[in-house]
Amino acid sequence: MSLRSDANTWGSVTRALHWISAIFVLFGLVHGLWMTHVLGGTSRLFHYGWHSQVMIYLGLLVALRVAWRLSEPTPHQPQASTSWEKFAAHAGHIGLYVLLIAVLLTGYLLWSAFPARFRSNPAITAQLQLTLPGGFSVPAVHDKFDRAAARFWEETHKWLSWAMGGLVVLHVLAALRHKFIRHNDIMARMWSGRFS
Repeated sequence: MSLRSDANTWGSVTRALHWISAIFVLFGLVHGLWMTHVLGGTSRLFHYGWHSQVMIYLGLLVALRVAWRLSEPTPHQPQASTSWEKFAAHAGHIGLYVLLIAVLLTGYLLWSAFPARFRSNPAITAQLQLTLPGGFSVPAVHDKFDRAAARFWEETHKWLSWAMGGLVVLHVLAALRHKFIRHNDIMARMWSGRFS
Protein backbone atom coordinates (compact mmCIF):
# COMPACT_ATOMS: atom_id res chain seq x y z
CA MET A 1 0.00 0.00 0.00
CA SER A 2 1.55 3.26 -1.17
CA LEU A 3 2.02 6.33 0.98
CA ARG A 4 1.31 8.57 -2.00
CA SER A 5 -1.73 8.77 -4.25
CA ASP A 6 -1.63 7.75 -7.90
CA ALA A 7 -4.02 7.74 -10.86
CA ASN A 8 -6.02 4.85 -9.39
CA THR A 9 -6.42 5.48 -5.67
CA TRP A 10 -5.60 7.68 -2.70
CA GLY A 11 -2.39 7.04 -0.79
CA SER A 12 -2.38 6.09 2.88
CA VAL A 13 -1.18 9.55 4.01
CA THR A 14 -4.01 11.33 2.19
CA ARG A 15 -6.56 8.86 3.54
CA ALA A 16 -5.28 9.27 7.10
CA LEU A 17 -5.38 13.07 6.81
CA HIS A 18 -8.90 12.88 5.36
CA TRP A 19 -10.34 10.80 8.21
CA ILE A 20 -8.51 12.65 10.99
CA SER A 21 -9.75 15.94 9.51
CA ALA A 22 -13.27 14.52 9.29
CA ILE A 23 -13.23 13.67 13.01
CA PHE A 24 -12.00 17.19 13.87
CA VAL A 25 -14.61 18.82 11.61
CA LEU A 26 -17.45 16.73 13.02
CA PHE A 27 -16.31 17.54 16.54
CA GLY A 28 -16.07 21.25 15.74
CA LEU A 29 -19.55 21.43 14.22
CA VAL A 30 -21.28 19.39 16.94
CA HIS A 31 -19.38 20.95 19.84
CA GLY A 32 -19.90 24.45 18.47
CA LEU A 33 -23.65 23.87 18.14
CA TRP A 34 -23.88 22.36 21.63
CA MET A 35 -21.70 25.07 23.15
CA THR A 36 -23.72 27.97 21.75
CA HIS A 37 -27.27 26.57 21.89
CA VAL A 38 -27.35 24.13 24.82
CA LEU A 39 -24.58 24.90 27.28
CA GLY A 40 -25.09 27.69 29.77
CA GLY A 41 -23.46 29.22 32.81
CA THR A 42 -19.80 29.66 33.60
CA SER A 43 -18.73 26.40 31.94
CA ARG A 44 -19.45 27.93 28.53
CA LEU A 45 -16.35 30.13 28.78
CA PHE A 46 -14.12 27.10 29.37
CA HIS A 47 -15.62 25.38 26.34
CA TYR A 48 -15.10 28.47 24.18
CA GLY A 49 -11.41 28.37 25.00
CA TRP A 50 -11.15 24.60 24.58
CA HIS A 51 -13.04 24.71 21.27
CA SER A 52 -10.71 27.42 19.97
CA GLN A 53 -7.62 25.48 21.03
CA VAL A 54 -8.77 22.29 19.29
CA MET A 55 -9.57 24.25 16.13
CA ILE A 56 -6.05 25.73 16.15
CA TYR A 57 -4.76 22.17 15.80
CA LEU A 58 -7.27 21.52 13.02
CA GLY A 59 -5.90 24.60 11.26
CA LEU A 60 -2.39 23.16 11.41
CA LEU A 61 -3.72 19.84 10.13
CA VAL A 62 -5.50 21.56 7.24
CA ALA A 63 -2.30 23.40 6.28
CA LEU A 64 -0.46 20.07 6.22
CA ARG A 65 -3.26 18.45 4.26
CA VAL A 66 -3.36 21.18 1.61
CA ALA A 67 0.44 21.09 1.20
CA TRP A 68 0.39 17.29 0.85
CA ARG A 69 -2.61 17.40 -1.51
CA LEU A 70 -0.86 19.83 -3.84
CA SER A 71 2.22 17.60 -3.99
CA GLU A 72 0.59 14.52 -5.50
CA PRO A 73 -1.77 13.50 -8.33
CA THR A 74 -5.53 13.13 -8.11
CA PRO A 75 -7.01 9.69 -8.82
CA HIS A 76 -9.15 9.60 -11.95
CA GLN A 77 -12.93 9.53 -11.78
CA PRO A 78 -14.68 6.25 -12.67
CA GLN A 79 -15.05 5.86 -16.44
CA ALA A 80 -18.83 5.76 -16.12
CA SER A 81 -18.94 9.19 -14.44
CA THR A 82 -20.90 11.80 -16.33
CA SER A 83 -19.55 15.29 -16.96
CA TRP A 84 -21.87 16.79 -14.33
CA GLU A 85 -20.72 14.24 -11.75
CA LYS A 86 -17.09 15.12 -12.42
CA PHE A 87 -17.86 18.82 -12.16
CA ALA A 88 -19.88 18.36 -8.96
CA ALA A 89 -17.10 16.30 -7.37
CA HIS A 90 -14.47 18.89 -8.24
CA ALA A 91 -16.63 21.83 -7.10
CA GLY A 92 -17.61 20.01 -3.91
CA HIS A 93 -14.01 19.31 -2.92
CA ILE A 94 -12.95 22.90 -3.59
CA GLY A 95 -15.98 24.12 -1.66
CA LEU A 96 -15.09 21.95 1.33
CA TYR A 97 -11.54 23.29 1.44
CA VAL A 98 -12.63 26.92 0.99
CA LEU A 99 -15.37 26.71 3.61
CA LEU A 100 -13.16 24.86 6.08
CA ILE A 101 -10.44 27.50 5.80
CA ALA A 102 -13.04 30.30 6.03
CA VAL A 103 -14.66 28.76 9.13
CA LEU A 104 -11.29 28.37 10.83
CA LEU A 105 -10.21 31.91 9.90
CA THR A 106 -13.42 33.54 11.12
CA GLY A 107 -13.26 31.42 14.28
CA TYR A 108 -9.77 32.77 14.92
CA LEU A 109 -10.96 36.34 14.32
CA LEU A 110 -13.94 35.77 16.63
CA TRP A 111 -11.60 34.50 19.35
CA SER A 112 -9.39 37.55 18.79
CA ALA A 113 -12.34 39.92 19.30
CA PHE A 114 -14.06 37.85 22.01
CA PRO A 115 -15.21 40.19 24.84
CA ALA A 116 -14.01 37.99 27.71
CA ARG A 117 -10.42 38.25 26.45
CA PHE A 118 -10.39 41.89 27.55
CA ARG A 119 -11.63 41.43 31.11
CA SER A 120 -9.33 42.28 34.01
CA ASN A 121 -9.87 38.90 35.68
CA PRO A 122 -6.78 36.71 35.00
CA ALA A 123 -8.73 33.53 35.77
CA ILE A 124 -11.12 34.34 32.92
CA THR A 125 -8.59 35.49 30.36
CA ALA A 126 -6.38 32.46 31.07
CA GLN A 127 -9.17 30.18 29.83
CA LEU A 128 -9.04 31.89 26.44
CA GLN A 129 -5.28 31.77 25.85
CA LEU A 130 -4.32 29.76 22.76
CA THR A 131 -0.96 28.09 22.23
CA LEU A 132 0.82 26.41 19.35
CA PRO A 133 2.96 23.27 19.71
CA GLY A 134 6.07 24.23 21.63
CA GLY A 135 4.18 26.56 23.94
CA PHE A 136 4.09 29.56 21.58
CA SER A 137 1.16 31.89 22.22
CA VAL A 138 -1.24 32.55 19.36
CA PRO A 139 -1.24 36.30 18.62
CA ALA A 140 -4.55 38.18 18.39
CA VAL A 141 -5.56 40.60 15.64
CA HIS A 142 -7.69 42.74 17.98
CA ASP A 143 -5.79 44.37 20.83
CA LYS A 144 -8.83 46.09 22.36
CA PHE A 145 -12.51 45.30 22.71
CA ASP A 146 -14.59 46.05 19.62
CA ARG A 147 -18.23 45.03 20.05
CA ALA A 148 -19.10 45.53 16.38
CA ALA A 149 -16.18 43.38 15.24
CA ALA A 150 -17.05 40.65 17.74
CA ARG A 151 -20.65 40.54 16.56
CA PHE A 152 -19.64 40.57 12.89
CA TRP A 153 -17.20 37.68 13.26
CA GLU A 154 -19.67 35.75 15.40
CA GLU A 155 -22.40 35.99 12.76
CA THR A 156 -20.02 35.28 9.89
CA HIS A 157 -18.52 32.27 11.68
CA LYS A 158 -21.99 30.96 12.52
CA TRP A 159 -23.34 31.09 8.97
CA LEU A 160 -20.17 29.72 7.42
CA SER A 161 -20.33 26.84 9.91
CA TRP A 162 -23.91 26.08 8.89
CA ALA A 163 -22.86 26.14 5.23
CA MET A 164 -19.94 23.85 6.05
CA GLY A 165 -22.27 21.43 7.83
CA GLY A 166 -24.61 21.40 4.84
CA LEU A 167 -21.79 20.69 2.41
CA VAL A 168 -20.46 17.90 4.65
CA VAL A 169 -23.92 16.27 4.56
CA LEU A 170 -23.95 16.53 0.75
CA HIS A 171 -20.43 15.06 0.64
CA VAL A 172 -21.51 12.05 2.72
CA LEU A 173 -24.66 11.57 0.63
CA ALA A 174 -22.59 11.68 -2.56
CA ALA A 175 -20.22 9.04 -1.18
CA LEU A 176 -23.16 6.81 -0.24
CA ARG A 177 -24.64 7.31 -3.71
CA HIS A 178 -21.38 6.13 -5.28
CA LYS A 179 -21.39 3.07 -3.00
CA PHE A 180 -25.02 1.94 -3.12
CA ILE A 181 -26.46 3.38 -6.34
CA ARG A 182 -23.56 3.81 -8.77
CA HIS A 183 -21.70 0.75 -7.37
CA ASN A 184 -18.23 2.14 -8.09
CA ASP A 185 -15.03 2.23 -6.05
CA ILE A 186 -15.01 5.93 -5.07
CA MET A 187 -15.79 5.23 -1.42
CA ALA A 188 -13.45 2.23 -1.19
CA ARG A 189 -10.54 4.26 -2.54
CA MET A 190 -10.78 6.70 0.37
CA TRP A 191 -11.67 4.06 2.96
CA SER A 192 -9.24 1.24 2.24
CA GLY A 193 -7.23 2.28 -0.83
CA ARG A 194 -8.67 -0.54 -2.93
CA PHE A 195 -9.76 0.14 -6.48
CA SER A 196 -11.32 -1.88 -9.26
